[in-house]
Amino acid sequence: KQITTIEGLAVNGVLSKVQKAWLDHDVPQCGYCQAGMIMAVTALLKEKPKPTDADINNAITNICRCGTYPRIREAIKTAAREMHGGAANAAKSRNAATAAPANAPGKAL
Repeated sequence: KQITTIEGLAVNGVLSKVQKAWLDHDVPQCGYCQAGMIMAVTALLKEKPKPTDADINNAITNICRCGTYPRIREAIKTAAREMHGGAANAAKSRNAATAAPANAPGKAL
């Protein structure tokens, strides 16, 4: 059985779509949950390339101490579009996400 760790997601120094979406949406703060969240999202998108909000709620049960759940959700959607729908859709999502304040109170995924 093959096991991939967070260090194995980037290939030849190029971040995975999930890692890039994480940075594009300014998800990381303290870093406590990042590796687990990114790996869980990578597994989710492998299983469900176009996850619904319910799919995200059911699959991503990791806890974020900083409460970046709205940005996490947007990063998941951006990564899904980038992986399966093209860069144009991902750019639209980034622009829409930046309209909301970055420090908006978080809520459960």
